[in-house]
Amino acid sequence: MTVNLNFKLKKYDEVWTKDGHRLGEAHCIYHRTKDINPLLQLYPAYVHVVSLELGDDFWIPTDYLGGRDEETGHVTLTVPMEVVQERTWTRMPEFIIEKEAIKEDLPAT
Repeated sequence: MTVNLNFKLKKYDEVWTKDGHRLGEAHCIYHRTKDINPLLQLYPAYVHVVSLELGDDFWIPTDYLGGRDEETGHVTLTVPMEVVQERTWTRMPEFIIEKEAIKEDLPAT
């Protein structure tokens, strides 16, 4: 499975919120295999972002990836940090915990 993004997401790309907060580095994408319903916040795919600085991992729905700066490798979300915190995207989605996900490794280059 692959996500249809309008840019190429790479492993270790820095992920930033719309309002300039660095979340961490992209590592892989997890695809939901069933029960997809964005209206219930059950998104089809999530990028796993690891942050050593913040001491947290994030699972960001790929629907919220805005774009990638080719020069810096920075990926910017379409939402500010407040939304990331409100949506509790630091919690691993249940479908990943239950091993109902397909993991897609991101290319390093």
